[in-house]
Amino acid sequence: MHSSRTAWHPLGEAPVPARETRRCLDRAAAACLESQRPNGSWATPARPRILENALAAFVLAKAECGSPHHDRVRAWLRRAEPQRHDAFTAAADAWLRALALDVTTPPPLPVFPRDSAAYQRRLLLLRTLGVAAGAPGCSPYELLDHATKALGHGGGASLTGWHRAQFLSAAIIAGQAVGLPVDEGLVAALAAEEAPDGSYHAMPLVTAMACLALTRVAPGRAATRRCTARLLADQHADGTWRFTTFDVWDTGLMVRCLRGHSAFDALARPSALDFLADAQSRQGGWGSVSSAIAGSGLDCDADTTGNTLLALAGTEQGRRAWPAVAVYARENQDDRGLWTTWRSSRDTVAQDTVAHMVGGMRAHGCTGVDVGRAARWLEQQHRGARRWTADWYVFPGYPAAEIGPVVGWSTDAARSEARTLAATQNRDGGWPAFPGASGSSPAATALAATVLVRSRISTPQALARAARFLVETQLGDGTWDEPDPFMSGPRPFLTDVPAQAHALTCRGLMDLLRHPEAARSPRSAP
Repeated sequence: MHSSRTAWHPLGEAPVPARETRRCLDRAAAACLESQRPNGSWATPARPRILENALAAFVLAKAECGSPHHDRVRAWLRRAEPQRHDAFTAAADAWLRALALDVTTPPPLPVFPRDSAAYQRRLLLLRTLGVAAGAPGCSPYELLDHATKALGHGGGASLTGWHRAQFLSAAIIAGQAVGLPVDEGLVAALAAEEAPDGSYHAMPLVTAMACLALTRVAPGRAATRRCTARLLADQHADGTWRFTTFDVWDTGLMVRCLRGHSAFDALARPSALDFLADAQSRQGGWGSVSSAIAGSGLDCDADTTGNTLLALAGTEQGRRAWPAVAVYARENQDDRGLWTTWRSSRDTVAQDTVAHMVGGMRAHGCTGVDVGRAARWLEQQHRGARRWTADWYVFPGYPAAEIGPVVGWSTDAARSEARTLAATQNRDGGWPAFPGASGSSPAATALAATVLVRSRISTPQALARAARFLVETQLGDGTWDEPDPFMSGPRPFLTDVPAQAHALTCRGLMDLLRHPEAARSPRSAP
């Protein structure tokens, strides 16, 4: 149950005693213990947004099935508001919502910017829906050409499975729209991507796209029935669909951020470590989603692998996992010594992914894997752009919080990032999730605190204001509300997973408690 927030103190008044900060952290850790699953993991659904729900509503309407399911999601969509952090996303959300609420008169597809790879990838989804709806401005011939070229002679073998499934769905829908005979090869290839439980790569978004394609050209087939049943089963009690649930990522992040808290270490960490060890794939790394969530989970990715290695540092589970991870790391390292997140011809190198791989392997001794070039590359990126970037979270402090430990907190790059953060603190003591956000974010504030404490670039007053913000915005159940979505997926859309923000906020509190000013508070508990 959520309690009301405490009134704010004027700036400079009532510094937070360490005892209050410790109690805040203890309440947060208790919330973690309460939400841990019997298998040792955390698996918190994301909050609902228009993207998945408009797509599911449209698919159900076109499939003419699931009337109660359809009514509930339409009721949610009528109240939903588009995301406004990005012009492309705002326009896409508005169009998707209008399309889902009235499939009989589809609105014209807006003219979207195409100046980034992320925009162009999301246009595939929008154009596929537009062709299926017969929306003005959507050419089935252009869509068919685009999908056919992307799949190539190898049928998309160089793509991730979910991208391949989306292109196959697009090709099937476009082919039907131009009057071509059903391509049974494409249908068979799409059905082959389906897990035994009917899901597609543990992603409701991809499952819905596949369902749209299969119900149009292969109604009544076993793959179509399984896929449709899975889509309906994925609907939550409030009538919504959510982004993918990342149990492996969430668990690794929780262990990393709360390691060192006595109750967490005693009561939650042992089973969490066992879960992570059991989730290691045959390829040696980890995917962000395990088979406990859907299908066979997600394929290995370098970001989750690095994050999990960091969580397993100094453990018996990590020692046992290391030989296979070392093979995975060597096989997926490019000629620059770097890693892309996914094994895909479309993927690019992300700085946070590289940092997690370097940090994770250093934590296990780096036996047989060269990480020196990757660490130097991270320093070079900052020298060139004067800033670090991250692909996963948009929090301004996240890149430095993850890369700083790899290059060293005393380096010019890490201290420069800290100075930039120190200059952007809000009047309420917090930091926003991104420039222009609606308010201060607890997780963004905690990440800033982590960077400022570890780099030693801050004033006691700034840290006290950050601590006050976190203490006073904590809810009665030990959690926090994030005012804005903060996680990229799929870019440029944002989503938010409460467990991930909670873990990062706990880490910031632990760092604030390590600061000498907090420890010196006269009202602190002994």
